Amino acid sequence: MNRRSLLLAAGAVGVTTAVGGAAAAIAADDPEAGRGARPMFTWELAGGFVPAGWSALRAPRLVAYDDGVLRQLRDEQRARLRVPGIADAAKRLRIGPGELRSLRNHATTVLRDPANARRRAGAPIIADVPSTVFTARTNGRRFSLQFEGLEETRRDRADPTPAYSLLDHCTQLRDRVNRTGTAFAPDAVRMIAVLLDAAQPASAPVPPWPAGVPVPRFRKDEFLVQTDLRDRRARALMRAVPRPDSAQWPVFRLPDGRRAQLNWRFLLPHE
Repeated sequence: MNRRSLLLAAGAVGVTTAVGGAAAAIAADDPEAGRGARPMFTWELAGGFVPAGWSALRAPRLVAYDDGVLRQLRDEQRARLRVPGIADAAKRLRIGPGELRSLRNHATTVLRDPANARRRAGAPIIADVPSTVFTARTNGRRFSLQFEGLEETRRDRADPTPAYSLLDHCTQLRDRVNRTGTAFAPDAVRMIAVLLDAAQPASAPVPPWPAGVPVPRFRKDEFLVQTDLRDRRARALMRAVPRPDSAQWPVFRLPDGRRAQLNWRFLLPHE
């Protein structure tokens, strides 16, 4: 990833963090109520100092849907499926209604109280770490709280106890999905292309842009393009990049001669 892209990504992260901090708590009518597959609960990471394109590649850590299917999406993995499967997930696991209800009730109880996201006075602040975002939906309402560096500052008890209790609940579910869940791979992906600096020399021969994969259209001063693909075009991308890697992105030459890094992740059912 070139220096220009990295610096621009860092600037975008700063904006995300500032906005998230200003609106850490959300309790409002759910604008997606009544739609198809929508998550009952999500556990996501946002912001942090990451290379360009990495945030688009990063999937929610845990997503639970009302139909009882847990969709577990690990940060550095890619997997996606149509309803009632999974998206951007590595594993899926069906859980019982009682366990799903327990998760919903626990999350709603914690997230409906903004005080549960108020950091302890004098708690240490770690720069450039991601924020944890929990969101729950119930009875047409949506509750969400954002915690800066929740996992990184746990030893210092920077946040209230309910926040860590919910984190533990989610972690146990996520670990079980990883351990006992089944894999899934739908024909639906999110393509992320990052334009490389023309002044940066190629370290190896660069193959042409993959056949059947839509060529990203970078607008002026734009270095990142994100496009959702399905069916035939998604399969073409998966053939060209069969094993997505968040650390090593393959490079291809665009028809106009420029070079771009390419990666993808599976889409979630509600995306």
